[in-house]
Amino acid sequence: MEVAVQTMNGYGSTLELARWCESNGVPALAVADHYLSGPNLDSPAYEQFVVLGGIVRETTTLELSTLVSPITFRHPAVLLKAAVTLDEMSGGRFTLGVGTGWMQSEHDAFGLELFEMGERFDRLEEALAYLTAAVDGGGEGFEGRYYTLQPFVPHPIPARLRLVVGGTGRRRTPALAGRFADEFNVFPDESGWVGRIGTARQAAADTGRDPATLLISAAFPAVAGEDEREYEDTLARVAESRGREVDELRQSLDRLHIPSGTPEQMASRLTAMADAGIQRVYLQLGGSAVDEFARAVRLVRHALG
Repeated sequence: MEVAVQTMNGYGSTLELARWCESNGVPALAVADHYLSGPNLDSPAYEQFVVLGGIVRETTTLELSTLVSPITFRHPAVLLKAAVTLDEMSGGRFTLGVGTGWMQSEHDAFGLELFEMGERFDRLEEALAYLTAAVDGGGEGFEGRYYTLQPFVPHPIPARLRLVVGGTGRRRTPALAGRFADEFNVFPDESGWVGRIGTARQAAADTGRDPATLLISAAFPAVAGEDEREYEDTLARVAESRGREVDELRQSLDRLHIPSGTPEQMASRLTAMADAGIQRVYLQLGGSAVDEFARAVRLVRHALG
């Protein structure tokens, strides 16, 4: 299982982390695409596509992605042009992540409409079809209820536009990932990971794709410590960064089967994730310090043996 990282910070701290990743065998760095970084209106947040525009020119091997970009923020044409540009600037190392969006506070704060859930999924499906038609459609265009691409080839187009679909949906999210994506970022509920992964792989097979080519990943907060005391300190820090109570976060981690604790405590859940088919994990942290990411990566690698 690969151990990657997910962050959401400004250019300087993200670049420092990206350079550390390349120097320490971390294969991928993803950015969380939000307009608020937390529950409060004073939570700082940057335009992550612009941040990545700098990172791709200062790295050489690191895979980079948005994990994931809400379809409520940008028209698929904007996503297409941003992705094609970052793909070219990075030499093919960029993966565009797309999801429905979910954070009500950021939509309210900026006057963006968070459509009802059914419409968000309909828009996500159309956006994925639009992006696929733009790159692989041979100029036939796309006609949907919400988005339209006229019949033409929107040059420049990359040799391949990589896509990741992620979210919490039990049915439509994995089905859309299987149909359109190169990577499915799965998030569990009480039922775990297995059913969603099976749905995604079946959807890939139903569309004539080899299910084995679908990268299965997961992202979760890196709440880990060398011992119980360090774990409790980390738990408190992550809870504060997310505006949650410590016991609430602890219970959520247990309910969702998310690896946490000491390496010995994380090992069984990481093994279960690997057995379910998860090939890459993205570790999230509340802060931006590289030494905190380094510690989390080291502990999870230790847990994996």
